[in-house]
Amino acid sequence: MTMKRPKYLIPLIITIILFGCDNDNVNIQLNPESDLSFSGTFQTINSENLSGTVTLQIADGYYKCSTNLPFGQGAGKIEIQESTINFIDTLFFPIPAIYGPSYVLSGQHQYKFDGDNLKIWRAKNVGEIEYNLNLKK
Repeated sequence: MTMKRPKYLIPLIITIILFGCDNDNVNIQLNPESDLSFSGTFQTINSENLSGTVTLQIADGYYKCSTNLPFGQGAGKIEIQESTINFIDTLFFPIPAIYGPSYVLSGQHQYKFDGDNLKIWRAKNVGEIEYNLNLKK
């Protein structure tokens, strides 16, 4: 005597396997035309071990950024291509040498965005800098 398998069992198993997996590598493309606001922290890695707070607003292809460090203001055009984000800073502040860098987002960086959390990083000549930001809702 042989057992018959229900016809729905195999499609059910395939559906569970395909849709039941959790993908931790979700990367949503940021749209520079969207109106988004983020806040979070930054830290240097393998260099002077500096950290602080940072805010970022994106709207209509432009951005505004600030940190808690002296002269920590930046703004300009933002360009996004795949996993690369380019902050073209149009503000110019002559920063006295005693203050050091302000770590405002400027230049080309890599990013990952999952819809709520935005991670931005780049290698610098003396280490790396990483920004961990949360979307404000």
